[in-house]
Amino acid sequence: MPDTVKTWLGLIVLAYVYVVGELSHFLLGIVSRPMSQDLHYGDRACLPNPEAPQQSSACITATNATACAALEQQGNISSCTWDYSGLGLQYQVLAGPAFVAVFTTAGVIIGVIADKFNRKIVVTICCAVLTVATGLTGAAMSYWQLVILRMTMGAGESGFSPACSSMISDMFPEAKRALALGIFNWGIYFGYGLSYAVGNFITAADIAGMGWRWSYIVTGGMGIVATLCLIFVVKEPKRNSLFEAEYIANKQGNGDAESENEICSTEFSRKTDGSDCAVTSPTGSAGREGLVGGQTGLKEVLKSLARPAMMMLAFAACIRHTAGFSWAYNTQLYFITYYPDFNLGLWVTGASIIGGSLGVAVGGFVSDKLVKRIGLRARLYVLAGSQLLAMPFAAGVLYFPPPAAFFMLLGAYIFAEMWFGVLFAVLLELVPGAVQSTALAVFLFVMNNVGGNLPVVVDPLSDLLSYRAALYIMYPGGYLASAVFFCLTSFLI
Repeated sequence: MPDTVKTWLGLIVLAYVYVVGELSHFLLGIVSRPMSQDLHYGDRACLPNPEAPQQSSACITATNATACAALEQQGNISSCTWDYSGLGLQYQVLAGPAFVAVFTTAGVIIGVIADKFNRKIVVTICCAVLTVATGLTGAAMSYWQLVILRMTMGAGESGFSPACSSMISDMFPEAKRALALGIFNWGIYFGYGLSYAVGNFITAADIAGMGWRWSYIVTGGMGIVATLCLIFVVKEPKRNSLFEAEYIANKQGNGDAESENEICSTEFSRKTDGSDCAVTSPTGSAGREGLVGGQTGLKEVLKSLARPAMMMLAFAACIRHTAGFSWAYNTQLYFITYYPDFNLGLWVTGASIIGGSLGVAVGGFVSDKLVKRIGLRARLYVLAGSQLLAMPFAAGVLYFPPPAAFFMLLGAYIFAEMWFGVLFAVLLELVPGAVQSTALAVFLFVMNNVGGNLPVVVDPLSDLLSYRAALYIMYPGGYLASAVFFCLTSFLI
């Protein structure tokens, strides 16, 4: 098999691994209501009676069990029932902090390990841990068992982004890197979108009377396939930082060039900030100071992350991640709260997969083209512009009833999801390659701690204002704020 085919096949496997990880991550938000009613956690509320001929939207007006019982009857069946809603602080903790606390902490540790050891083995072990935790969730019998398994899922998935992104950086040249990272990050949208199909349809099938539990069992089976593919298909790529050091040393020592000026005139050189030129390898990455080469160690990691541009980029990414998670954790619950008679079916699945995939592809393609003309700032312009364009569509999701809301959601995903692959391309071009996995893990630690935990404020904001108003602030409001700070970052590079 040609090396090019093997490289792209390896990328597809890594993307599939990410699909399984994100499916496991977001499945909770889809099955939270039947799960909470089975295991008895979270808030209680007046809900449409699933046994009633028609789902009533009046249930949301009742604030206690007595008022709920007094609502209209449909024949001999109550229109509403007082039961666990799947919302509340316990759900928000389960969705956010329980997962994110371990995900981010383990991510840093695994990032350090991935910089020193075989990344394929690291990712394979992480995938196996995720698979076991996901499958066992289908057998959970208490809320605290869910918390422990959710934390274990976080530990398993934590190695995917830093280690896989570092591998992809070494598998592809700079000209194709944003596109390759974009394809890898399709896993987010396929996994998230697939969670609605798996969570809704498999739960509704009620296989062997186990309802939501089979959703996790099926996802665990997909994890077994992902683990086997990692073992037998993916190869550990040679690290660019090591390869580039050898390449540049050879260029300088084998007589091909007698001076640095002569080396700088070769086809593998380009200018970088603060120097007239830098020798680069055939991957297109810099060998001096480097965008990819460089020293190792904690000092180098902190030095690369403490730059003003990186700090501003991290702040913008935290806001954007908060907006995304605020919506992702509440999508299903929002629609069944305000539109209980509307069958979500494949609407969210289609909107997230189609919109997210288009956004990632367009974002990577456009930023790769513009960066050749404008430089690295072009990627920041794409980040800022995409979030600004996504904001009115996100507001439309909350303003319009379905199905119009889902067409708004499609537009929001197309623009908003241009960001992730482009963000990683920026990081990989700013961070020395010798500490890429560690630096990415630290960056993700900060971004995911803020973005994954801050959505818990949706619950108190809902009490203060309303559920919809809270999402207006956190979802389209977050897109707008992140656009401003991505734009400001461009002035610091």
